[in-house]
Amino acid sequence: MSERTARSRWAEAFAALGSEPRLQIVEQLMEGPVHCREVLDGLKLSQPAVSYHLGKLERAGVLQKERKGTRNCYRIERRLECILKSCRKEDGSWITL
Repeated sequence: MSERTARSRWAEAFAALGSEPRLQIVEQLMEGPVHCREVLDGLKLSQPAVSYHLGKLERAGVLQKERKGTRNCYRIERRLECILKSCRKEDGSWITL
């Protein structure tokens, strides 16, 4: 992968994180893999809105989707996990910029 391509992939990932609902999804997934239904139950959004945000995060390389039987399970991409954890305090709240 060229440097420019790598840079554009990082830009896409950071752009996908630029939404409060998507950051809420990331918060849920920082505890470990989560089924799609659990993400939906944890947010006050419609099912189509949650699907949209999950898809956006997946296409940007922030999440990985795994099929578990008839359900989709999501987890944070391992390469981003350390970066995202470094943005949060021990109590789980976000570090203030």
